[in-house]
Amino acid sequence: MEFIAKRAHTPTVRQVTPSEATAPPSWPMPVAEFLAGRYLKRADVVLTRKQNDWRSWFIRWATHSKFSHSALVFLVPYDEVGFDNTFVIEAASEGVDLTNLLDYVNDRRTVLGIKRCTKEWFDWEIQSHVRGRTLNSIKSRYSYRTIWQIAMASLDRLLYGVRNRIQGPEKALKTRTNKSLMAPNEFICSGLVQMGFATVIGDRVKQGKLPPTALAEIIFDDDLASTLSKTDWSTHTPEAQREIIYEYVAEFEDVLEAVTPEDLAVTKHLDWIYVIRDGKVYPVVSAVDASKLLDWEPT
Repeated sequence: MEFIAKRAHTPTVRQVTPSEATAPPSWPMPVAEFLAGRYLKRADVVLTRKQNDWRSWFIRWATHSKFSHSALVFLVPYDEVGFDNTFVIEAASEGVDLTNLLDYVNDRRTVLGIKRCTKEWFDWEIQSHVRGRTLNSIKSRYSYRTIWQIAMASLDRLLYGVRNRIQGPEKALKTRTNKSLMAPNEFICSGLVQMGFATVIGDRVKQGKLPPTALAEIIFDDDLASTLSKTDWSTHTPEAQREIIYEYVAEFEDVLEAVTPEDLAVTKHLDWIYVIRDGKVYPVVSAVDASKLLDWEPT
């Protein structure tokens, strides 16, 4: 969500030597060494905030979040030939585009948290499909309107302007009429991340490659996810299950696109793995560990 300063020259990541590659990692790890290793994966979720920046402050206030921006790891150099840097895909002020992760970590005002989907079925192929689906939105517009609406909704104790939308999947799908939050081809950063996961997993459920319970495991709005997790799928035929999943993603698309950085931060469907601050990377294993590190503020 934040404005990312464009650099005339982006430094490349230092390549590790063979002896360094076989040595056990030492933490906290310098960012250059971390990015040169095999620590990040495709479709890892990156959450950021920038201190002393009014845009970052406003988005955090509007969304009740510790973070103002999110992105998805798109390319890691050890998996791609001819690249020395890690790239993320994001919805920023210029629209959906690719950005070098170094543009974040080189700014000492920026704190980053990294989360990962660790479900057994979330394999390399699905990771690649998630990043590919987000790439389909390249150059889509950034939705400032949604940020403003989220802020206004929070003042009125509303969530995205939708009242009592959680009524169970079948009834909610039949009565769902509010489609005013998002315009076509407009995103906020966290909504882009959520839709990348939801569309790919929804497609695989419809194709019979994943059970219907898989979709609830990657919906990062907890209230919305509960409409699926509470469903007794045994009462529906396989055909009916696939139809419910199809209608669910289509009918709640506006709410999925308006998922906030805070939703990504607090969801239990993504695990905390790293915090990056002041040029160093710290491994974390829980939200409590991450929170202690994220409370830091640069001088």
